Amino acid sequence: MKATLILLVLACVMAAVYGDLVCGTNYCKQNPCTSPVSRKSCASNAEYRPNHAGKCACCPACVTFLNEGAACKTYSKELGETPSAICREPLRCVRGTCVKITPRR
Repeated sequence: MKATLILLVLACVMAAVYGDLVCGTNYCKQNPCTSPVSRKSCASNAEYRPNHAGKCACCPACVTFLNEGAACKTYSKELGETPSAICREPLRCVRGTCVKITPRR
């Protein structure tokens, strides 16, 4: 049991370090956006987000918000995956669908 706990803690530390190595504090400064999006280019049903697109979410993007029951996908900012549509707060993308998560008390 003790060995399992140590391995779990080690895995968490490694995941945190990997994330910092990939998207460290200077990543966005060292890798500027090649085709930035302007606030005016967003459609009326989308919101401008200055740090949403590209690897490590360094670039601006227009984002559409999905309602409950809508199809969605989870993304990895470290891999440069950019969602153009995300679940509206407080919804979360669970198994490909925007669902309301009841907070634990």
